[in-house]
Amino acid sequence: MFDIDYGSLWGRGIRGLIFDLDNTLCPWRAPALDEATVRLLEGLRARGFRLCVLSNGRLEGRGKVVEDLSRRGIPLIYPAGKPLPFAFNRARECLGLSPSEIAVIGDQLLTDILGGNIVGFHTILVEPLDPHEHPWTRFVARSLERLLGRRVRRRSAPAGGDRGYPGGHRPPGSRRDRRG
Repeated sequence: MFDIDYGSLWGRGIRGLIFDLDNTLCPWRAPALDEATVRLLEGLRARGFRLCVLSNGRLEGRGKVVEDLSRRGIPLIYPAGKPLPFAFNRARECLGLSPSEIAVIGDQLLTDILGGNIVGFHTILVEPLDPHEHPWTRFVARSLERLLGRRVRRRSAPAGGDRGYPGGHRPPGSRRDRRG
């Protein structure tokens, strides 16, 4: 998440960012946000981005994380039930933006990225911050991601980059790609 070109996103009309919590903003079950993350979030707000956080986790015993976000006026929606669209739509309402102005940033293909794509948001898949994660994520979701990974990587863009089609090639099915 620190490698994302947020200036490029702003230049492309993205005004709202929806972050996943665990292993995107902080390690799984971390009791608080670290200083680098807090500085990033504050810098993004200062730049003009509207922020929201979605988490499928239960946050009992993690009051400091909830407090860190609340004190900064960043809505936190949990348990979100990602990839279902309900929480993504609620986040869009909190941000007060259209789907084309929102990017979802998360570490899981089958929750964060799939959910964001279902509702028409720009999506950015990032590497997990920490190898420790919920057993379901570790053994089931990551296995499915590895099976789907090659296909997804070919179509996805680098963080904050363009759509990922090399050398000016357009996506299959575009006008320029059609022959006839």
